[in-house]
Amino acid sequence: MKCIILCAEHNDDVDEPKALLAIDENLCALDVLIDQVEDINSIDKIYVVTNGKYYDNFLNWSINKSSKIKIINDNTTSPEAKLGAIGDIKFTLNCENIDDDLLIVAGDALYDFDFISMYEYYNKKQAPVVAVKALQNMTEMRKYGIIRFDGDNKVIEMHEKVNEPIGSHMALALYFYPREVIRMFDYYLSEGNKTTAPGYFLEYLYPNTDVYAYPIDGEYYSLK
Repeated sequence: MKCIILCAEHNDDVDEPKALLAIDENLCALDVLIDQVEDINSIDKIYVVTNGKYYDNFLNWSINKSSKIKIINDNTTSPEAKLGAIGDIKFTLNCENIDDDLLIVAGDALYDFDFISMYEYYNKKQAPVVAVKALQNMTEMRKYGIIRFDGDNKVIEMHEKVNEPIGSHMALALYFYPREVIRMFDYYLSEGNKTTAPGYFLEYLYPNTDVYAYPIDGEYYSLK
């Protein structure tokens, strides 16, 4: 299994990407995330995809880190040129010739829950799985994908960034995808779909294949 961590934000106002912001004297947010990812023994490579502006920041951070980690530069240097999260996923898949099960996770957040339990659930379902969290307030609808699922946690409706409530949970940017599903990124992009938030791919995916929600039992903190 491979992991792609999305860290290609463009922000002209700051010199340090959110994922590298210190959360104590010795750790940044990305350090915590990497530890959680490495708890999953089957992950043998972790790709941190960023852009031309922050590439050197991540290279410097990666010195003396795990040999599993590779920094990917999508070569964009401005917000106008950005590939979007889905574009960066496809860029990484192509550059590294990835043909494997995949964990995709946003690097601009802290996740206070057990990744291993979610991975075990994914193995049980052998199908795409997305982490979900109960909505705390309705304003979150406009920032996240909103999702409904049945008694077996199968996704029955999902929309990215909506204004009307369709469900009580938001979809986090944390997904386990089987090898067969990552090949669908080609179809998704060939049809001219959005390349921005990764939830748009999930919105495209669930009508075409079984997708399952994994309600997290901890907290999620956006660094935005």
